[in-house]
Amino acid sequence: MIRLAVMEDLPGINVLHEQLHIQHIGYRPDIFAPIEQPVFDTLMIPYIEKPDKDILISENGGRIDGYAAVSVCDTSKGAGEILPFTFIEVNELCVAGNAQGRGIGTALLDSVKQYARDRGAKFVELGVNAQNTGAQEFYKANGMFVKNYKMQFRIE
Repeated sequence: MIRLAVMEDLPGINVLHEQLHIQHIGYRPDIFAPIEQPVFDTLMIPYIEKPDKDILISENGGRIDGYAAVSVCDTSKGAGEILPFTFIEVNELCVAGNAQGRGIGTALLDSVKQYARDRGAKFVELGVNAQNTGAQEFYKANGMFVKNYKMQFRIE
C-alpha cells in the first residue's frame, strides 16, 4: 500500500534514509558525511510538514519498506526566463535492501507520477549518482530519460 507519510512514520522512514545515506557515502565519501539520527529528523520533517513537499511511503504489514520524498516545484517563481509550469522533483527514492526486486520501487514511482498528475505537473525529475548504474537502469525501465548531465571538476 502506498500512502502519504505522517509524523508517526518518521522512525521507519529514517531507517531507510540512513540506508540511502550510507550508499551516498560509499559513492562520494569526499562530500557525504556520516550523520546521526537527529539530523535525519531535521532533513525529513519538512517533507511531512510543508505544503509543497511530501513523502510517499510503501507500507507492508505495518512496516515501511520504501519511500519517495518529493517536492512540488513552480518555475513561475523564477526570473521569467523559463515558461511557467509545475514539476515534481523526487529528492529521494529508497527501497529497503531486503525488499528490493518486489516491485516496490516501481509502485512508488507510479504513485509519484499520479501525484504529479494530481498537481497538474508537466513532468517528474530526479537526480541519480553517476556510479549508481542500477538505479539509472531502473529509472530508464520505468520510462525516464536523461534530461542533461551535470559535470564536475575536482580541485585538489
